[in-house]
Amino acid sequence: MKNRILLAIAAAAFLSIPAQQAQAQAQQPKRGVIKVNPLSALALTGSGFLEYAITDNVSAQLGASVTGVSVSNIKFRGYGFTPEIRYYFSENKVAPMGPYVAGYGRIRSFKLTAEKKDEEGRDYSATYKPVGAGVAIGNQWVFNSGFAFDVFLGAGYNGGNLKVNVGTEEDFDTGIIGDMLLGGGFSIRPGISIGYNF
Repeated sequence: MKNRILLAIAAAAFLSIPAQQAQAQAQQPKRGVIKVNPLSALALTGSGFLEYAITDNVSAQLGASVTGVSVSNIKFRGYGFTPEIRYYFSENKVAPMGPYVAGYGRIRSFKLTAEKKDEEGRDYSATYKPVGAGVAIGNQWVFNSGFAFDVFLGAGYNGGNLKVNVGTEEDFDTGIIGDMLLGGGFSIRPGISIGYNF
């Protein structure tokens, strides 16, 4: 009787192994994720990210953005790059899926033009090239269909000086909206992104 019970338990365990492996494989995301930030379009900015899991807990991500927004008769044109290293700390999920903490850098370049001209007919113009770094916390969901959803909140510091080519610094004062776009000093970095796991 004991042998039959042990045999039944062993058979049940043996038959459940393929089901457990299939379930684990469905829960394992692929290593790469390509994403876009749909909210950046509200600020006439396009941003995208490419993330790749290096290990089960660590991934590297590179973000790129371009902008072409106008605030208070000042046009902002520019681009930026955001390299990031993420540590996924879930015990039952592997990168690039689950909760994470990240360290990131930011390198951006803007050209500003104001709707004014000097006495020689030149447009008022300036450049701003901030460099910064920060930390973030977030969570990324990867579904069986390959759809990925990432939500994060970060804080960082950006340094850089406005270099005025024509005009004065006061000609490029856009208030708090411009300060948020340029991102000098301490800044908050909230965001969401959607994409595909490959």
